[in-house]
Amino acid sequence: MLALPLVALLGQVAKVDIRTADTLTSEEVLKAQLKAAYAGGGLDVATEHMTVTHAAMVGAYVIEVTAATPEVRAQLDAYWCVNDPALRNTFKDLIVLGTGLTTIDAVHTCVGASGEPCASSTVCGSGGGGGSDPAPAPEPEPEPESGGGGDTKKKDDDDDKLSTTVIVLITIGALVTCALLACIVWPYIESCWTQSAPKSEPIMGPITPTPSGVALPTLFNAV
Repeated sequence: MLALPLVALLGQVAKVDIRTADTLTSEEVLKAQLKAAYAGGGLDVATEHMTVTHAAMVGAYVIEVTAATPEVRAQLDAYWCVNDPALRNTFKDLIVLGTGLTTIDAVHTCVGASGEPCASSTVCGSGGGGGSDPAPAPEPEPEPESGGGGDTKKKDDDDDKLSTTVIVLITIGALVTCALLACIVWPYIESCWTQSAPKSEPIMGPITPTPSGVALPTLFNAV
């Protein structure tokens, strides 16, 4: 049995509101189908405790479970939240068999006053009646489209090209800097080289006697 908060208001019944424009041909078949649905959840409800009413103003057939305690009414109402909305959809497919109801627009379940349709289904988990339908589950985030790897590869290629360009620019800058330094320092290097070169000294050649008999030295400049 399902343990849920009790609905202890007098005069209320557990209701299954079937919205359809078709005409019901067999109340007994419809009750038997609801009994089988509840039995699948471990709930034993006799068909003699069910009453079918027709709410023509909204186009609905409402199955009410009477002669049930507040605890049982709460359990019947909560049964539909065990696997909502799959249970309601399964019941929609079931009741088209042998009942004359071929087109089911919606199925609402609630606890409320007898003789009235459900304004909407009980909110799952609230334990109360007359609430609105459960809010739809948030849609999952879209998965990344295939081809994202191509974008990553392109980005890697761009990074490689950028790295190569940076290296080339750095190399060119270094060469230009070295050339500028050489131009600036070269006059100083050249002056030092000139100062350190040995000066030419005159070399005394052999003495050649003159006609007068005085020997004069002959000077040769060293190359």
